[in-house]
Amino acid sequence: MSKSPEQEHPNKAFGWAAKDNSGVLSPFKFSRRATGEKDVAFKVLFCGVCHSDLHMIKNEWGNSIFPMVPGHEIVGEVTEVGKKVQKFKVGDKVGVGCMAAAGTLDGIIDTVSANHPLMPLIGLLKTHGKLVIIGVPEKPHEFPAFPLLAGRKMIGGSMIGGLKETQEMIDFAAKNGIKPNIEVIAMDYVNTAMERLLKADVKYRFVIDVGNSLKATS
Repeated sequence: MSKSPEQEHPNKAFGWAAKDNSGVLSPFKFSRRATGEKDVAFKVLFCGVCHSDLHMIKNEWGNSIFPMVPGHEIVGEVTEVGKKVQKFKVGDKVGVGCMAAAGTLDGIIDTVSANHPLMPLIGLLKTHGKLVIIGVPEKPHEFPAFPLLAGRKMIGGSMIGGLKETQEMIDFAAKNGIKPNIEVIAMDYVNTAMERLLKADVKYRFVIDVGNSLKATS
């Protein structure tokens, strides 16, 4: 049985939040999840005001989520520690930076060929993570530079795999009886196939039966 929102986020908290990109902060009550076994909970005593906070509350980098309680240069006092935490204890004074919620993925292969934002994918990457783009959208990608710089993340691309990888794929498919899903068409159907392709009226890859349907014209 799933937990209720109150059970998932039992810890009551209070701060000042931006409710929209006007940049205006106001008092805000919210709830936080229970302290996990590897978590350190602390009471915020001091918090620096950084220009990046201003960028975020005004959504100038395009990745802000509201309501938002800004602040990432924090001094606090530990109030609770998880059972697997060994470095800290209740009562310790701590300094807290902005990298506590880094992403979780080492790499992502983006195969989407339609226009789509990259920021949600970049946000999933760990520090030093890599996003590999193999889809080709109609319009150039747009993405903010700061998340790449802050996380030392990389964006790369590849048209196809190398010969070694391609041979491995063919051998694997042959060994396991994996066959492609295709729609075989005759040569004289190619223009109709192109029209269907333009309309996204394609379920499988078109394959032209050149050997049996290509006829020389007089």
